[in-house]
Amino acid sequence: LLTLGGGVLESGSSGTCNEVVERDVDKRMDRTSDRPIATHQIPVRNAMTFGVALALASLGLFWLVNPLAAALGLAAILFYSVIYTLVLKPNTVQNTVLGGAAGALPALIGWAAVEGSIGVPGLVLAGVIFLWTPAHFYNLALAYKDDYEAGGFPMMPVVRGETATRKHIVYYLGATLVASGVLAALTSLGALYSLTSAALGAVFLWAVVRLHREQTEQAAFRAFHASNAYLGLLLVAVVVDALVL
Repeated sequence: LLTLGGGVLESGSSGTCNEVVERDVDKRMDRTSDRPIATHQIPVRNAMTFGVALALASLGLFWLVNPLAAALGLAAILFYSVIYTLVLKPNTVQNTVLGGAAGALPALIGWAAVEGSIGVPGLVLAGVIFLWTPAHFYNLALAYKDDYEAGGFPMMPVVRGETATRKHIVYYLGATLVASGVLAALTSLGALYSLTSAALGAVFLWAVVRLHREQTEQAAFRAFHASNAYLGLLLVAVVVDALVL
């Protein structure tokens, strides 16, 4: 409960800080133009106070778990709010790939909460999420290409084009499936995890193949939702397999 609570507060803090930093850019993008800071419904000072308060509360909960979880929690907040939002996102086409570290850190926080250390299987689990991130987010970037271009962000479809982006989705999906197999090999996860991974991977791949054939916004959203289902259900399978079987 402490770890999950800290994770919720950490995500809220990072998201709040992100919206503070990008408030002017958000006004230029249809998807984000109605956010409360961009529309001045919430003053910047109040938002920053709220974000910092969430961060402190998050780190307090993580500290009650162990110092390593707290250190990783701080790293996650700083990486997303500062390194990704201020440095990577507006300056490099590899922002999504490198920014995947922010999403992978919570896996290490959870591992550290249980084990008190960072083991190789924990790093592989984080690696699954890191590699999944481009295969997941590039679909959204395709759907909102014009929005990101209006915001001035060098997203893959804007800089390299839609064809190259669809190819990269396949590359990172393949890497994700390999990493999920490595996780099974390095842990005691059994048939439930393996079968779930294979079935979900097949559905994700099917959605990506349809994206290549149809090349439409609807197909991009379909692949995006398939990617959400893949990771969510894969992690549920990890929990069930580890606790029940």
